[in-house]
Amino acid sequence: MHADVVVVGAGPAGSTAARAIAARPALGGRARVVLLDRARFPRDKPCGGGVTIRTAQLLPFSLEPVIEDVVYGARIRLRDGRDVTRDASAPLTYMTQRRHLDRYLVEQAQAAGVEFRDGQPVRGVARLPEGDFEVETPGERIRARVVIGADGANGVVAGALGFAPPATAAVALEGNIRFPAGVPREFRGRVVLNFGYVPGGYGWVFPKGDHVNVGVGGWKGAAGRRLRPALRRLCAVYGLDAERLEDLRGHHLPMQRRGMAVAEGAAAVIGDAAGLVDPLSGEGIHAAVVSGSAVAAPVEAYLDARAPSLAAYQDAVGARLANDLDVSRALWEIFHAAPAPFVWSLQRSGRVWRRCCALVRGEAEYRDVPRTFGPIGTWTLAPVAALARRRTASRHRER
Repeated sequence: MHADVVVVGAGPAGSTAARAIAARPALGGRARVVLLDRARFPRDKPCGGGVTIRTAQLLPFSLEPVIEDVVYGARIRLRDGRDVTRDASAPLTYMTQRRHLDRYLVEQAQAAGVEFRDGQPVRGVARLPEGDFEVETPGERIRARVVIGADGANGVVAGALGFAPPATAAVALEGNIRFPAGVPREFRGRVVLNFGYVPGGYGWVFPKGDHVNVGVGGWKGAAGRRLRPALRRLCAVYGLDAERLEDLRGHHLPMQRRGMAVAEGAAAVIGDAAGLVDPLSGEGIHAAVVSGSAVAAPVEAYLDARAPSLAAYQDAVGARLANDLDVSRALWEIFHAAPAPFVWSLQRSGRVWRRCCALVRGEAEYRDVPRTFGPIGTWTLAPVAALARRRTASRHRER
C-alpha cells in the first residue's frame, strides 16, 4: 500500500496533524493521509481530560459533544490547610473523557478525508534509500513519503528513526470515583488543586459527567514512592473514599530536552513523542494540538516539492512552544522550591489569580510572567530557577 502521509498514534496530536494535513489547501484533498493506532477505539488513556480554553480556541470546531463539565474556578489548598475557592468570570477549562475526546477528534479527521485504522500496532518504521518510509503493521507494509510520530514518549517512530527520547521528569497516579446519581455539587464547575503532598507537583480532583478523576503527580525521583499514600490522603481530605477508586493508573510525563530534534528529513515527532508537556501544569493536550497543527504546513510544502524537508516544523516548535515551555520549567522549579507563598498568593491575590486565568484562557503566555517584574524578571529567571533546583535537590536527594 502507498500513502503520502502516515501518522502513528491517534491521540489529540496525531488526529490534529492528520486532519490539518488533509485539509491543507495546496493539497486539494489529493493527499492520502493514513492515521494508525494500536488500540481499538474508543479507548481510554491516563489523563485528567481537561481541555483549556486556549486549546479549544485552536480547533476549527466545537467540543460541545464531548464536554462533561465546564470549569469556572478552583478550590486551592496547601496540604491540610485552608481550602480557598477562586472563581473566574469566564470559562477556564472544558472537562472531557479521553475515550470520548479522542474518538471525536478522529471523527473530525475522517471528515477531512483521513483514513483511520485502529487496532493496528506499528511493528517497525524504516527509512528507505530513496527517502520514503516503510511502516509495518501486522497486516501490511505501508510505503509513505512522510511519517509523523504521535505515539507517545516511548513511541516506535522516534525509536526506529533515531530521535532522542524526551526526558521523564515527572510521574503521576490517578483513578476515578464514580457517582451514578451525579457528581456531588461541591465538585461541579471547579477543579480541586492541592499542593504540598508530593514534591514538585500537586493533587487534583476533576469533575466529569458521572465521576471525578482524582490524581497526584510530581518529580519522578522524589515523588514515585509517595504517590499511593498521597493519593489516599488527598481522597481523605476531600471526603472521598479511596477504596472506591477505579481504573487506577500511573504514567510518566515526558518533557522536552533543550535543543531536542523534532524533525529529520521527512519525519517528525509531535505531542508527547516530542516531550511537549507543560512542566508547571503537567498538561499535554495544548502542546499536542499546537504541534499537530504546526506540522501541517511543512508537510504540505514537502509534498508539493516546495521544501526539501520538514525543517520548518522544527522552527515552528521553537517559535510557538519551546521558549514558553522553558519559562514554564523555570517557574516550576521556583514554585516548588517553596510552594507556600505562591499558594498563599493564588488564594488571596486577585492579580495573581487573574494572571493564572489569563494563562489558561490563552490571553497571556508564560513568558509574560517574568516580564511583569520588568527587565530584571526576565534576566534573573534562569539563575533563580537554578538556585531553586539546587535547594530542592538538597531536600529531596532522589531528584
